[in-house]
Amino acid sequence: MDKNQTIGNYKILKAIGKGGMAQVYTAIQGSLDRVVVIKKMQKNLDGELQARFKREAKICANLNHKNIVGIYDYFREGGEHYLVMEYIEGVSLADVIEKEAPLHPVLAASIAREICQALVCAHKNGIIHRDIKPKNILISKEGVIKLTDFGVARDIDAPDLTTTGAIIGTPFYMSPEQAGGGKVTFQSDIFSLGVVLYEMVTGKKPFVAEESQGIIAKICRGKYKSSFWIDPHHSWRLSRIINKAMKRNPKARYKSAQEMLKALNKFLGWKNQALVEENVKNLLARIEQAKEMTTVVKGKEKKKKTKKEKSSTALHFLLVILLILIIILFITYFYVLVK
Repeated sequence: MDKNQTIGNYKILKAIGKGGMAQVYTAIQGSLDRVVVIKKMQKNLDGELQARFKREAKICANLNHKNIVGIYDYFREGGEHYLVMEYIEGVSLADVIEKEAPLHPVLAASIAREICQALVCAHKNGIIHRDIKPKNILISKEGVIKLTDFGVARDIDAPDLTTTGAIIGTPFYMSPEQAGGGKVTFQSDIFSLGVVLYEMVTGKKPFVAEESQGIIAKICRGKYKSSFWIDPHHSWRLSRIINKAMKRNPKARYKSAQEMLKALNKFLGWKNQALVEENVKNLLARIEQAKEMTTVVKGKEKKKKTKKEKSSTALHFLLVILLILIIILFITYFYVLVK
């Protein structure tokens, strides 16, 4: 799709990504003059993937919550399917973890709290996300946390489109039952959120191996190093929340996202709950400032290098001139001597 191409009421700005099911673009919605995200379904998808793409539109349209990326439109034009979504100006949690982890326990718990609220809404509507991971958690410049990408979500009352035993999701963040191809429940999302929280406070993933099968094997065994032992500076109370969310047996985990939310709220206290967006906003400002400083430093290094190169070039030039003068003097002296 070309830049400035118009699809329906939307003018394409640029391509921002491509996945297994869709190409993703930013666009301007003409009627409301706002920036949106458009997902264009890939051609030649099999029936199940087409149904999953359409299901994402239907699922998200019914989830109206401040911590869930909104769906504005779903339409078909020229044989192509399009999904129009809310545009979030900011970064993903994956970017934040890469640049800032380990995060302060209060900040990590604050982010997890917002995602937990999104899960409370989704679960109340019978929706299991099935792919909770940092890349699917967006943070706006205003400090608002948004859960996105319900492409592999499942309506608990609807027939599962996935073949029995098939594994759907991202290996690092899967629950044992999901990794083993078993029945996925609301507790599966809670496990995945526990893994994300673990990574936020430690900067490490609890289950790591060179190949996906190795990761899945470790998840199914349920053995990992407690976050408290990796970083004793963060609260043991938060470690308890993480450990309960990541219990191998789903029945031993929090019974609901609401119960985990209650535990996170208790850990944070009313004051920190009220400052969630402000604290997250300050985090993004800090990351942006560090980015600008790095750019300035790199720029200075580049300038210094350029000056050094110029000095070196000038010195070489002078040496060449000096050598030529010496040769001329030598020839002149030799000529006079012979004569």
